[in-house]
Amino acid sequence: MRRWSRLLALAAAAACSNDTPTAATPGPAWHFPSSDASWATVRPVEAGFDSTALAAALDWAGEQNSSAVVVAWRGRIVAERYWNGWTSQTRGPYFSAGKTITAALTLDLVSDGALALSDAVSTHLGAGWSRAGTAEDSITVRHLLAMASGTDDSLRRIVAPSANRFYYNNPAYYQMFGVAAAAGSATFPQLVQQRILTPIGMSRTLLIANEDTGEPGFVFVGSARDFARFGILTLNHGRWNGAQLVADSALLARARQPSGTDNLSYGWLWWLNGGASHRTPGSYLLPTNAGPMFPAAPVDLAAALGLDDKKLYVVPSLDLVVVRLGDRAPISGAVSPAAVSSFDNAFWTRLMLARPGTGAGLR
Repeated sequence: MRRWSRLLALAAAAACSNDTPTAATPGPAWHFPSSDASWATVRPVEAGFDSTALAAALDWAGEQNSSAVVVAWRGRIVAERYWNGWTSQTRGPYFSAGKTITAALTLDLVSDGALALSDAVSTHLGAGWSRAGTAEDSITVRHLLAMASGTDDSLRRIVAPSANRFYYNNPAYYQMFGVAAAAGSATFPQLVQQRILTPIGMSRTLLIANEDTGEPGFVFVGSARDFARFGILTLNHGRWNGAQLVADSALLARARQPSGTDNLSYGWLWWLNGGASHRTPGSYLLPTNAGPMFPAAPVDLAAALGLDDKKLYVVPSLDLVVVRLGDRAPISGAVSPAAVSSFDNAFWTRLMLARPGTGAGLR
């Protein structure tokens, strides 16, 4: 009851605020920050936000174990908040939210002709990569991007035909590091540094070797601002300050469309809002859930989601990028969420209260 009372109070505050925008605000061209020191800012009202309600949304995020939240509109920082001793330079793990960076690199290699989505994974990793015998021959790069390899976590057993069943399989995803390295004739860290991180100024982002899945791979560790840069690149379809840096625009946009019929809310390593149904990480036997993942959020929102509520949200219709880093939010429960959590919809309920007049046609 207290929660709903607070939301109603926020709505009332938004309605009464002196700087509440009354219509969609026309704005400037996109800003592409050359450095953190040169990152432009914009007042909330100029970006279509009510400042009181937006501050309340960030206050709530801070109560939910957040260490960093960045809200950027057309590349300009609208709001930025840090807790727990963090600053704009503090690094934290992106965990599975970093999968989206891997997707961008993979599609850049596809754009260059170094590999094809239809390539069998064994073309690049050799026979025996999955330990599932000849059944692995039908598993392609596209299947790994869609979380539809058909293998179980051990990579030894085929539990569903490739492409027919969504299963959030981290050991299978970890094969993407080797595929990219083989196709790009360099190590994965070298490729992602040269093609993505350095060109867009993600200078605080590192790759840390990780074998938590039982397979060799990497975890991206970086600042909230760095992750916001990647969100800006994404909303500009791989363009940065006029230059097409990553893949071709149509291919990169395709990553944020449904990758199969079994999960209408998953693209190529991106989570998608607005689908008629959605599936979440867990057993193959988990039921499909009706409706979108985040009912309070815009239907065109796409999300990079990681363990313990690591979040990057991009919203094309609002030219909006939102990053949240920190520890698991209390609202998400006692079990650490692998991706989708209760934090998402609760946060977006509050963010949309700060966007008066933008709900129609977006939810």
